[in-house]
Amino acid sequence: MLIGLLTRGLIVMIFISGSLVISYSITRLIAYLIPYPQISEIFLWSGAVVLSAIMLMGVAYSYVYQGFGAQADITRRGPSAGNKVVLTFDDGPSRDYTPEILKILAEKGVYATFFLVGKHVEQYPEIARQIAEEGHEVGNHTYGHITIPNSSPPQLTAQIVRTNLIILQQTGTYPLYLRPPRGLYDMRMRRIAKLLGQELVLWSLSSQDWHPRATRAGVIRRVIDRATAGDIILFHDSGSLLNSEGSSRRPTIEALGPIIDGLKEKGLEVVKLEEILALRD
Repeated sequence: MLIGLLTRGLIVMIFISGSLVISYSITRLIAYLIPYPQISEIFLWSGAVVLSAIMLMGVAYSYVYQGFGAQADITRRGPSAGNKVVLTFDDGPSRDYTPEILKILAEKGVYATFFLVGKHVEQYPEIARQIAEEGHEVGNHTYGHITIPNSSPPQLTAQIVRTNLIILQQTGTYPLYLRPPRGLYDMRMRRIAKLLGQELVLWSLSSQDWHPRATRAGVIRRVIDRATAGDIILFHDSGSLLNSEGSSRRPTIEALGPIIDGLKEKGLEVVKLEEILALRD
């Protein structure tokens, strides 16, 4: 455990120090062009920090949306054939929002995939059962919405296995899909998924409904403008990256119906995850 923590810490330090060195070199060249020494010095250090932060954000974005190297075991999108897209919801079930989302999906006659948090399934087992009984797919989103790279091997294994058992017990369905919270995974999670017969599924388009300033119009515009055939679209029916479980998902609910209609108008069909993945064969 200690070796694992030291290794992950070393990797993080390498990324941070490397980005700082590169950023400092770039801003130092620019600073030479500024004729005022005091302004030049301020720009040198502040610019290096800002540029380093941007570089790290870019690496994180690439890590989630493209990955590094060959990653045939991780699904981020489906094939474009058939003009199909998938709606996925993370962090539920929620007493306040999941039933409303299920009602909209039923009214529109479409199915989605719900990546469930184990402790929320324990809190609201009847809603988890409703998801499965209404024909939607369920996936594993860990027991406590943990940050995977920061977890110890025993904790990571327990988080995944415990959630699988809870979902199976409450819904009668074994979750065939596994999604890491925040899209942060590592090789340990990939190995566990393979051993448990689960496919790691991320996303190709985020609605960004998790943002505290998300609005109905903004969520609709982002999804409709960017959606293309094969997209796995990310929504949330509970919780938040920035706040505790129970954060408002009102913009998501208000946007969902118009989004489904808008996708259909673009000639895109909303299907289950299993259907779009079957097109790979």
